[in-house]
Amino acid sequence: MRQCTLLAILVLVLTPVTSEGQVRLIVGGGLSQPNGDFTNQVNTGLHGRAGLQVGVPVFPVSLRGEGEIHQFSKPTGAENTTMLNGTLSAVLGLGGIGLQPYLLAGIGSYRLDAGGTEGAQTNRGFHGGFGVGIGALGFGGFAEIRLVSISGDTGNTRYIPVTLGLRF
Repeated sequence: MRQCTLLAILVLVLTPVTSEGQVRLIVGGGLSQPNGDFTNQVNTGLHGRAGLQVGVPVFPVSLRGEGEIHQFSKPTGAENTTMLNGTLSAVLGLGGIGLQPYLLAGIGSYRLDAGGTEGAQTNRGFHGGFGVGIGALGFGGFAEIRLVSISGDTGNTRYIPVTLGLRF
């Protein structure tokens, strides 16, 4: 029994401790770089993001729900391609003082409207990435990079969003 108690204390002591609030608002934006075959269809675009992150203090994993809008221009000068998406991510805080690195992975629903006669298509996808937060008491900034892969009827659509933002 004593060994189990000592093991539990050791796990708690070695787990990265964060003093972040339980619910945080996240807003940001940045560049969206198409990847793979998607680079033949669109140019680098811009995106905006808003979301909520819910976590338990002292526990390194939190959940984040986000909505994004992406705007890609086409190489031919035709109508822009717009993407709306909603995602749910697990965020693993890696601890740290000052800079707080983290990993994230999740799933989402992505609605891609290429304009013209193609119409809009909604597909499921997944993402993974890493980021770093800075600030104290739940307020501060963050920088993040992800790889997003969306499964579709004609293959996968991939892009890499790079985001700078604020968290409250």
